[in-house]
Amino acid sequence: MLLHCVLAEEETFGVPLSFSINFAGAMEPGAFAVRLRDLRRNRSTTFWSAELVQEQAGAEVLCAFATVVTARRRETAAFLEVLPPDVPAPETLARFEPPGSLPFLQRLDMRFGSAGAFPKLADGATVTWMRALDSRKLDFETLTALCDAGLPQIFLRLRRRVPVSSVTLNVFYHVTAQELAAAGDGFVANRTRMRRAAHGFFDASTDVWSRDGMLLATTEQIVWFKDST
Repeated sequence: MLLHCVLAEEETFGVPLSFSINFAGAMEPGAFAVRLRDLRRNRSTTFWSAELVQEQAGAEVLCAFATVVTARRRETAAFLEVLPPDVPAPETLARFEPPGSLPFLQRLDMRFGSAGAFPKLADGATVTWMRALDSRKLDFETLTALCDAGLPQIFLRLRRRVPVSSVTLNVFYHVTAQELAAAGDGFVANRTRMRRAAHGFFDASTDVWSRDGMLLATTEQIVWFKDST
């Protein structure tokens, strides 16, 4: 929502370069408001801040706040220093059926790149093919949602589900609008690693690939979790 509002502004130019969001607290059903601030711009980039606020128990509370950078991309030398994940095509993999307690995942077509109830590759990463079930085109807003849609890595380490909540998500985009539109049927492959979980928080680093091996985005995330052990 915050990214969408920035991109809808007439003063915004180019395509998203980065999106950094902090989830300050839970939203409740009902109306909310988004506040934008045009922080600064130059010939190549624009810088925005965005806040999502809502009235709860008679007081206005901050639910999330973000910074967004957009940019005019130009033709330059190009290099790719990492390889895409080596996993089967999504059509050959079974679709994951999420439990009813995870309604957001029920709106996605997810297929794990390795087998098992808690799939994991030999190098410690997980790879998940995913796309929106409503057949929406793969635009920057949808790509951003898919960057935060993987199975929480703490589930794989503990081999069970525990309460989790994203605290901060940073997304860095690596494509033009034309390259993103060429990504095809909307399937992206998310390769994710967790480096450490301790004291109630864990991290997740993800690279997001198109079917034809183009790096679309990379992300860094810190997540709260609750574990009674």
